[in-house]
Amino acid sequence: MKRFTLFMTMQCFVFGLAFSKKNKVEKLPHIVYVLVDDMGQGDLSCYNPESKIPTVNLDKLAEQGMRFTDAHSGSAVCTPTRYGILTGRYCWRSELKERVVSGYDPCIVDKDRSTVATLLSRNGYQTAMIGKWHLGLNWATKDGSKITELKNDIVETEKRIDFTRPLELGPTHLGFNYFYGIAASWDFPPYIFIENDRLVEQPNGKKGGWIGDLPEGHTLETIEKNKKKYPLASWRDGVTGSLGPKDAVKVITDKTVDYINEFDNSKPQFLFVCYTSPHTPVVPRDEFKGTSQCGIYGDFCVELDDAVGQIITALKEKGVYDNTLFVFTADNGSSLKGIPITIQKKYNHSPSYIYKGYKARLDEGGHRVPFITSWPAAMPMGEVNYNLISLNDLYATCAELVGEDLSNNEAEDSYSILADLKGVKTVTDTERVIVHSDFTGYFAIRKGDWKLTFPRAGKENELFNLKNDPGEKSNLMDKHKEKADELTKLLTKVVKEGRSNKGTPVLNDGPKHWEQLTWMKE
Repeated sequence: MKRFTLFMTMQCFVFGLAFSKKNKVEKLPHIVYVLVDDMGQGDLSCYNPESKIPTVNLDKLAEQGMRFTDAHSGSAVCTPTRYGILTGRYCWRSELKERVVSGYDPCIVDKDRSTVATLLSRNGYQTAMIGKWHLGLNWATKDGSKITELKNDIVETEKRIDFTRPLELGPTHLGFNYFYGIAASWDFPPYIFIENDRLVEQPNGKKGGWIGDLPEGHTLETIEKNKKKYPLASWRDGVTGSLGPKDAVKVITDKTVDYINEFDNSKPQFLFVCYTSPHTPVVPRDEFKGTSQCGIYGDFCVELDDAVGQIITALKEKGVYDNTLFVFTADNGSSLKGIPITIQKKYNHSPSYIYKGYKARLDEGGHRVPFITSWPAAMPMGEVNYNLISLNDLYATCAELVGEDLSNNEAEDSYSILADLKGVKTVTDTERVIVHSDFTGYFAIRKGDWKLTFPRAGKENELFNLKNDPGEKSNLMDKHKEKADELTKLLTKVVKEGRSNKGTPVLNDGPKHWEQLTWMKE
């Protein structure tokens, strides 16, 4: 009888452990998505063994989580990528066909379009965003008029804005319960943090030009002589508050940690954290200077790595890290304005690693980004995933996570990677299609190992097999014309049907504006 009792006790104990583990996995996880600004795979030592930047916290995250090698931002520049992360849709389907918005341009996310934040909110999540927005904001004006056009004159538009009144369209109108951040990069005014729909302080100054240290390799003389070459290396004129660009990483990190400390554990949390660095101006705080072997750019990256470590520590101390889906990635590749070629050579550091090109370009270095995830309750440790994925995939992944079927007109360019995150999917999806876009709105298309680029007018199309040629050195257009024709037809289909995933064709927004696609037929 004693043996039977002991046996039953052990069986119940084992069943209890299994039941507990099952419940732990099935409970909706917290989601913390950390997006940095202008960082290449080669900046992280877990990707690039020759990196001159010690990224100890990110390396540890990769060791204990999953590192993706073939992850791509939705565009090679900032605003379009952020649009894709939140909506699961390429930004060139919106009215913004090229470039980025300023801090005073209107919001490019339609107020009626569902975002990842609205998706999660309607499924019980508490949602918050901290850091850089850069998707446009609908500011109230002094005379009650509306700012409707994109690419407005910054100086003239600033004069129209009534900073004492709340925003009319911004993060808190698009699914986020809480927002604390800035309108755009820290080279676009206003240089003041916003909480929910209001500035945290009224403008108290107006500045422009250079602040802090010049990005290494730049001088005021060279900038003055080459303004067209370095248009984004300076701080644009605009209103300011009490904080400067050196404060941004610390403010965003402190606010994030404070927010985590106040997590309501009765609800799943979605926290979207967007840093302004290592985007220019390159201004690491004094305590981080000299911490890398790559000048102040490397030191700025070390400061970011430290910030990520603080966020992870806060999640662990709160007791929620094990059931948190944590994602670290970048909005595009490294920028030559932050780390010029001369500085790369000086320190023997390649921010794009083995890949060609940098931010704003169709080359792999423009949009192939670091992507590291962790979810101890459900994800295997220390794995490397080689599948082709996009930052647009957050939307469909979250939809599968909460068990919601997507409607036909949402997340048109998003694929769920939940199976990848759980280590279930091990075979590369050769049918996956990704469209890359550059600063000026030109396209490349990727399917399987093949990539076809349609560069600016006057340049030849290029076809690469990335499996054999990851550095994009050999143009195979002449040798594989049939593959180029296949990809051309596929890109035409993806553009004209308004989607790249399965579903009924939908309309793109805004003017057609496909002059670059001379091979498309109306």
